[in-house]
Amino acid sequence: MRLFAGVLMAGFVMVFSLAISSGYGFGALQRLEHEVGTAHWVLLLAAVPALLLLGPPLLRSAWDDLRGGGLTLNVLFTLGTTSAVVVSGVSYARGTGPIYLETAVMLLALYTLGRYLTARAKDTTTHVLRRLLEVPDTTYVRLGPDAGEVAPDDLRVDDRIRVPAGDVIPVDGTVVEGRSYVDESSLTGESQPVVKEAGDTVYAGTTAQDGALTIDATAVAEDRRLARVAQMMHRALEQPPRLARLTDRILRWLIPGVVGLALVAFAGWWGAVGFSKALYVALSVVLIACPCALGIAIPLSLTVALEQAGRKGVLVRSGRTLLDLARATAVTFDKTGTLSTLTAPSVRVLRPETVPVEEAPAPADDAVLRRAAAVEQGTNHALATAVVEAAADRDLSLPAVADVTTHPGAGVVGRVQVDGRMRRVGVGNERLLDALGVTGPPRLHEAFADEADAGRTPLYVVDETAVVGLLSIEERVAPHAEAVVGAVRERSEAVSVLTGDRPAAARRLEDRLGVRAEAGLAPDEKVDRLAALRDAHGPVVMVGDGINDAAALAKADVGIALSSGASVSMEAADVTLYNPDLRLVPWLQHLGRRTHRVIQQNLWWTFGYNAIGLGLAVAGLLHPIAAVVIMTLSSILVTGNAFRLRRIASPEALP
Repeated sequence: MRLFAGVLMAGFVMVFSLAISSGYGFGALQRLEHEVGTAHWVLLLAAVPALLLLGPPLLRSAWDDLRGGGLTLNVLFTLGTTSAVVVSGVSYARGTGPIYLETAVMLLALYTLGRYLTARAKDTTTHVLRRLLEVPDTTYVRLGPDAGEVAPDDLRVDDRIRVPAGDVIPVDGTVVEGRSYVDESSLTGESQPVVKEAGDTVYAGTTAQDGALTIDATAVAEDRRLARVAQMMHRALEQPPRLARLTDRILRWLIPGVVGLALVAFAGWWGAVGFSKALYVALSVVLIACPCALGIAIPLSLTVALEQAGRKGVLVRSGRTLLDLARATAVTFDKTGTLSTLTAPSVRVLRPETVPVEEAPAPADDAVLRRAAAVEQGTNHALATAVVEAAADRDLSLPAVADVTTHPGAGVVGRVQVDGRMRRVGVGNERLLDALGVTGPPRLHEAFADEADAGRTPLYVVDETAVVGLLSIEERVAPHAEAVVGAVRERSEAVSVLTGDRPAAARRLEDRLGVRAEAGLAPDEKVDRLAALRDAHGPVVMVGDGINDAAALAKADVGIALSSGASVSMEAADVTLYNPDLRLVPWLQHLGRRTHRVIQQNLWWTFGYNAIGLGLAVAGLLHPIAAVVIMTLSSILVTGNAFRLRRIASPEALP
């Protein structure tokens, strides 16, 4: 509302002033001395509300900057507007002389517009993370020392608690009883759940998937590993991204230089011609030095760029992030969930030539997969989902199943209808074979070990008392991952992958994408790797999606999170990709560099015309009103240049 009313009044004052000035003719303007008439008092009545509406924010900002020891754009604008108002006030008091109220009002309008665009350029929807993970609003059974149900926040060290299957583990601790697959992907980056049983360590924020666990708490509240990761991320967030402040460096010498030049010009013209001409020249020097285009073009360039990003489903925390992207020379990716995914995975079936039962031929691949999927279809497990999806991809109809039982940390067993009768079918790891008392062919055991060493996840399929097959589940490379890595490599000095997954899985991705991958990294180790990359190559971009990536995303010069990942990673990152297309990563690099280039062009123009204008002003050839008109035209020019960012190529069109 302030902007709309202020600009409207400023436009009226400007037009009215030009109408008054045109009545004097060029000669009167050159003489600078003319009577203050009724029209000027009407102009004053129109200008005062605009000054009172638009002036206070600028005065407060300039005063705060001066108290902080800074000579900023706010100070320069204040100097120009105050000079115009003071000169006009003296003319009103004398009853004769030049009136520059329209100059002051127009400067304030342009300044306010720049402030408004700057505010729009800043993303206020993402805040500094307050806590890393919210444990579900539930209670846990405490077995000792004080038995009863207790809320997560009330748990203490040495408490023994029971965590049912499917629940989030609320503390760091040691398993004393039970066995379960535990999903640790949010903390470690490990794509597959890991088996936890008595004696194993578990961490808060992970999930017991298929079995209940009894846990002795070893760390609660701020001592949890998850909390330590959160604290690390908070420290990283307190360090703002490095941004080259070209305008601030220039203003440090520009403002004292302008004031000194105006005083020198004033003294010289006063001695040569007189006070009125000296005041005219000094005011022209101050006004032409006010870089109004600078106050508009930079935030407008950022606003247009952020708008383009938003249309592509990309949320950017602030305009500074785009400029940091333009400077970044190293890019690193997380693996699981970013460059690879278990969505529509590759599932292979390996079979023995015969099975021990009556030396009968082993079932066909589809038969093995169909039976396995039938047992797994009701199981809430990433591996089970992968098996069921593989059967669906082959258009396999699943037989009836009954009496499905989960063996925590081992697998699942059920009775499947095969050829008109119910047969016991199991799917799982070596522990399932032990539980069922089944031994498989040596060749399949060797294949199991080979698949695991190659970074894939193998599962035995048991039919009655025989191992009839082996399922090998492999993560798929995310869509466009190869093209994205190639495009990023063309724009960067270094591209790498940092993952908490197994070395074998990292090697497979490395071979597929031709990019260096480091495996088995904890969250703090990822932060250390980013620091090393920054020292070697300069600003770093991190692309990830999990809780284990949160600290690295916050520590990177630019953190890019996928919306399909953990909410904490999105809060830690500078950029969130709500559109899952990875091609947006090189597109963002391109957008950042285009934005930086446009801003540089605007800066060169702004300071170029100021240099020429200062020369004309010192020579006494530039009227203060002409200075304001030139500033307005300059603002229009750089605004048009900023809007060229709307024509940036789409992610699909980039190489």
